[in-house]
Amino acid sequence: MKTPLATSIALAALLCARLHAQALTPDFVHGVDYTFERAVATRAVNDAEDKGRIRLVTLVYRPVKNDRGEVVLFSHGSTAGEIRSPSEPWEGPPVAVIRFFTSRGYTVVAPMRRGRAESSGTYVEECPIYLGKCTLADQTAMTERSLREASLDTAAVIDQVIVGKLARREPKILLAGVSRGGFLSLMVAAQRPRQVKGVVNFVGGWHSVSDKYPARDNEARLAAHTTRLAEAARQSAAPSIWIYAARDPFYAEATTRQFFRAYQEGGGRGEYVFVADHSLPNGHTVASSLPLWEAAVDGFLKKLDSDAR
Repeated sequence: MKTPLATSIALAALLCARLHAQALTPDFVHGVDYTFERAVATRAVNDAEDKGRIRLVTLVYRPVKNDRGEVVLFSHGSTAGEIRSPSEPWEGPPVAVIRFFTSRGYTVVAPMRRGRAESSGTYVEECPIYLGKCTLADQTAMTERSLREASLDTAAVIDQVIVGKLARREPKILLAGVSRGGFLSLMVAAQRPRQVKGVVNFVGGWHSVSDKYPARDNEARLAAHTTRLAEAARQSAAPSIWIYAARDPFYAEATTRQFFRAYQEGGGRGEYVFVADHSLPNGHTVASSLPLWEAAVDGFLKKLDSDAR
């Protein structure tokens, strides 16, 4: 009969054997498929929260093979009304996203915006709804300022980290992002039409829209999206692909189709992809599952390259 110590040793040995076996057959490896480093951009701030320069720490994933000298700037999402602390660590884009783009020769640049994770300054994009310190209406009223701050952070990273360093001096950048980052990517494409070659928008939206909210709040939050999307569409020259999935707790299909319709009616160029069948915990995590969108985004990138010739 095995003693508890012997059992523990046996289990540990089995676990180590399994980990070793897994380590022998990885298909995406640091140093073999990509390299990793941190970069820093800075931005001068002078407002009620901060005065001076803030540091915007940026994660950089470079392809080892077939480097095409082009960059994908990936924008992260929100804290969902500060369900999570803004200062909690951020592990970077989903591995599926890093793997997809680096394997196709793109360098992935993923900044942490003001007050998020390793970046300094005060987080000003949201207010703590779930602590009862603000209301849905308060958060919606923050839209203009929070978008402006996020855009300024992104611009600083483009100008200081990407242009002339990771990409040629007059680059065509691909923008990508998840949730709030997907929506931000569409806004930045409108602000920099000559620099952006395309946008990959994963489950994009700035504020959640839910049937659990009062109708008045939902109407205001929907309008906050559609008016800005229509305006951005009039200024953007970049094609875009919008990827959403069923069972998204933040954005129902009907809502995201209204987003897309507003963008199209404003003159925006886009393709809407809806993943109806999946086994994810919820549709908002679709970016983490490469098979659900790989073919669609590959087709989008090939069309971009064809149009550029």
